[in-house]
Amino acid sequence: MISITDIPITRLDQDLLKINKYAIALSNFIQSSETPITVGLQGEWGTGKTSLMSILSEQLSEQNIATSWVNTWEYSLFRGARETTPAVLQGMLEKLEQSCRARGNWDIGDEASKKVKQVGRFLSGVANQLIAAKTGIDIATAADCNTGRDPAGISAIKADIASIIQKLIDSPGNPYKKVVFFVDDLDRIPPNDAVEVLEALKNIFDMPKCVFVLAIDYEVVVKGLESKFGPKTERNEREFRSFFDKIIQVPFSMPVGTYTIENFLLDKFGGMGYQVTADEAEDYAKVVRLTIGTNPRSLKRYLNSYSLINHVKQIEEQYESSESSLMLFTLLGIQISYPYLFRMLTKEPDYTSWNATFTSKEDINFEAMKEKMSLYKETKYLDEEWEQILWCLCQRDTYLKSKAFDAIRLLNFLREKYGSSLNDDMIRALEFAAITSVDDDAGVKQAVIKGHKILYASLELKLAQMKEGDLNEKGIEAFRSLMAYPSERAQGNPKYRVSFAKTGSAFYNDSAASMGEKQLLYVCNPGKRKFGIKFYLKGNSGVKDEIQDYLLELLGISHIDETNLISESFLETNKLTLIVEPDLCGVLGEEKYYEILSHISKRICDVHDDTYVNQSL
Repeated sequence: MISITDIPITRLDQDLLKINKYAIALSNFIQSSETPITVGLQGEWGTGKTSLMSILSEQLSEQNIATSWVNTWEYSLFRGARETTPAVLQGMLEKLEQSCRARGNWDIGDEASKKVKQVGRFLSGVANQLIAAKTGIDIATAADCNTGRDPAGISAIKADIASIIQKLIDSPGNPYKKVVFFVDDLDRIPPNDAVEVLEALKNIFDMPKCVFVLAIDYEVVVKGLESKFGPKTERNEREFRSFFDKIIQVPFSMPVGTYTIENFLLDKFGGMGYQVTADEAEDYAKVVRLTIGTNPRSLKRYLNSYSLINHVKQIEEQYESSESSLMLFTLLGIQISYPYLFRMLTKEPDYTSWNATFTSKEDINFEAMKEKMSLYKETKYLDEEWEQILWCLCQRDTYLKSKAFDAIRLLNFLREKYGSSLNDDMIRALEFAAITSVDDDAGVKQAVIKGHKILYASLELKLAQMKEGDLNEKGIEAFRSLMAYPSERAQGNPKYRVSFAKTGSAFYNDSAASMGEKQLLYVCNPGKRKFGIKFYLKGNSGVKDEIQDYLLELLGISHIDETNLISESFLETNKLTLIVEPDLCGVLGEEKYYEILSHISKRICDVHDDTYVNQSL
């Protein structure tokens, strides 16, 4: 599976967000509550209302409760605004009968069965009359539907429906004590239609033994009521709220802030073929909470974008570390949630160097903004200049203004995770993250143009580029020690290839069976201060375990968890990768360090040349 479908869950065993506890509470409440009563599951688009109702319906169906489920959106298709309501009401009775028959308990007697048909014909007739009024087509009216009633006889229809419900409850052949009507997707139909459906439910189905569970978005109701009350203001807000309160006696706000998204991420990442540990899932969850939030539908879109870009990344053969994947994941979150901030990062990825000069380019008066910033002088998130700059940038965007400290926390999180390699990893990930951007800013578009990816034709040109970038000379020498032999072998053997890019380089065996096994070694550029380099020795290099054991011996430890100089991760393949940090140079000394780097690259070639030689250091 490489993508996630946007389908609500339908069973308890699919509950990755741990919302079952809320379903249990609602189930207990409904079973013990007086009737009639209406419960409104309130939440914006994609917050899990349908999923919660599905679990609740599953639980109530195991009790002595009859259920009916209507999807209002389905009944609104190809219907005009005023035709939707009678269709929904008719559907509620039809779905009730279908549900009860499926459970083997629809014993209501002949008289009640006749009333079911009468009510159905009446409601169908109402819809036909409305169509005739619009089209001029002479369709049979409700008054001719053998009901003997005028279409305005709503009270009689309501009495018939109440009689049907009571008969269903009283019949000894049925176990039911209550009927629960689930009304879904009210926020997917036009707001005016949603308001009309709500009013009809209140006027026609508001009767004993009935409970209504509505999936609703308060903002949809507000839009639907504007034709009655005008645009909502502070002066008339009470009228909007009064209507809402009249329809819904028990509001329940979807608890998106409490969703357990770590389990959700682990499951979805695993399904997409990415190896993520529980600890790593916590990092991804932190990014989610600081960017898009925990709306399940938004999270699925986020993960699908991430999966797509990883496939592009795979084709480009940029197999980096799990941390680099976290960087890409984070930048995607920024791109989706904070497009203005993403735009600023494409202009200057080294955000910890942002200063007053940067703000002046964006036409921001930094000194003037400092006065407003003084209100937050006690916070630790504004004690560095780049944090202050970021706060100022956020004030230019309405949404970002309310999320300024989340944005600052997020970029601090990246700095803590990446340390000295932050800028290199940021630049490398931005190239891919920009692919799914819908921003029409020229700078963002430029970031996605593949032709602007810089590749160097030789090791010497790559070394020259690093020297021009004022990178650490000893770090450059370490880079040479590790990449000189692969570069030499790639010139004489067609199966080998080196790729010298702007922020890192890689060594490949193009004869490998699959793309994921081609990259043997990935080397980051050295920093400006540290003497060593960070590199990733892939499991398919054939020497990962050998080198790991030797380094552990040199460090005088028995297990990799005892040091932060080396670590291992599955990354994007099913084989562990050895990750070596630049600080190893300081511990081993330069001479020994360079010797080891040279030996590693030669050992990789020995193995892939099929000429294994047992060389010892």
